[in-house]
Amino acid sequence: MTDYYQIAQAASLKIGNHSGLLYLRQLCRQAPKILDVGCGEGSRLVTLLPQSRIGWGIDASKKAITQAKKQYPHHRFQVADAARLPFADGFFDLTYSAFTLEHVLDPQTVISEMFRVTRPGGLVVILCPNYGAPNRRSPVSAASPWRKLVSGLWQDFFPRPGLNWQTVVPREIYRHIDDDTTVEPYLHSLLHYLSPFHRIVLASSVWDQEPPSRHTRKGLIRLLGKWQAFPFKYWGPQLFAVAIK
Repeated sequence: MTDYYQIAQAASLKIGNHSGLLYLRQLCRQAPKILDVGCGEGSRLVTLLPQSRIGWGIDASKKAITQAKKQYPHHRFQVADAARLPFADGFFDLTYSAFTLEHVLDPQTVISEMFRVTRPGGLVVILCPNYGAPNRRSPVSAASPWRKLVSGLWQDFFPRPGLNWQTVVPREIYRHIDDDTTVEPYLHSLLHYLSPFHRIVLASSVWDQEPPSRHTRKGLIRLLGKWQAFPFKYWGPQLFAVAIK
């Protein structure tokens, strides 16, 4: 197992006080059939489910799936493309993706596939870094912070059709876990994209995961975000959304 998956495994086994992961665990314990899209080496799925339950997981990495099958033979893991999920329509009660969509090439297609394999009335849950927020950037982004802030504010008030997550160029050599980021997810644009077709149960940019800052601008944005002021409530460090199909 590479260092990448060792880091991922350590993170997956610690839900801690993460409000999004704790809520996802509650949902997973109520849904009979669950799919983890981008399961890695399987630890997150195992952490979220009761020991007696069987879960499904897919990942594009053969190395990760080999490790998942070896560590957790009780569950059903397979190599698959998230943009072409190998399951029938409506097969799952809950489909989730945790810290994966920032690494895919076509997030809109992956999200569409997640809804396709979920039954009517079932849940689709998305959790990932909120890199597309106007006040944030991915580790590999070369965008000007001030230009992004201004253009992001404009798009918050005048959103365009579609998902509109910005693409970025991943690094050739990975030294950190998000060096292979390909897109910058953003909560507000996701909700704008999903809400005409699906009912949003919960949406949060997880401001409780943002540590206090001595920087005046960052501190003010954080305060406005925790007060749920528009659009700052969408500018937190992570994207967490739960939708009913």
